[in-house]
Amino acid sequence: MIIGSRLRLRAIEPEDLPLLVCWRNDPAVYAHFYEHEPLSLAAQRRWFEAFQQRADEKYWLAEALDDPRPVGTIALVKLDWRNRRAELGRVLIAAGELRGAGYGRELCELALRYAFHHLNLHRITLDVFADNEPAVALYRRLGFVEEGRLRQHVFADGGYRDVLMFALLAEEFPRTGGKGKG
Repeated sequence: MIIGSRLRLRAIEPEDLPLLVCWRNDPAVYAHFYEHEPLSLAAQRRWFEAFQQRADEKYWLAEALDDPRPVGTIALVKLDWRNRRAELGRVLIAAGELRGAGYGRELCELALRYAFHHLNLHRITLDVFADNEPAVALYRRLGFVEEGRLRQHVFADGGYRDVLMFALLAEEFPRTGGKGKG
């Protein structure tokens, strides 16, 4: 378990899958995904079974320390041990009153601290829709550097959307805070 000041990251369990399906099918959430097909519980279970066999992904469910209800998810994917890099992804904060409460920043800081200080990774990348202004602002506050723009990269909601590519190096992370315990 990875523990911060308000959140803990824990492994996803089979009993979490119905909640993940609910979140993934929420229009406020999937608007920020590259693709969306209605997700069934059966499909989520198949994903979970395959995920458990993978060595190149770490995926967590976040819970508030003062209330064990799930708050969101985050993952490190495309782990490349030779080059000591990974992609930050699956960043999701449950819709409703949980959004805008600062959970996204702590969620990312916990995953980044784990990536840099526990896994000894050197570089974390991510990509995000250019028009997802709250996420872009968060990643910049965390110290991520924009490395490029993929113009009209994803077709979503009837039009093409640009995607921004960001990266953060291990030596840049301590300057951004990287707070928490564990």
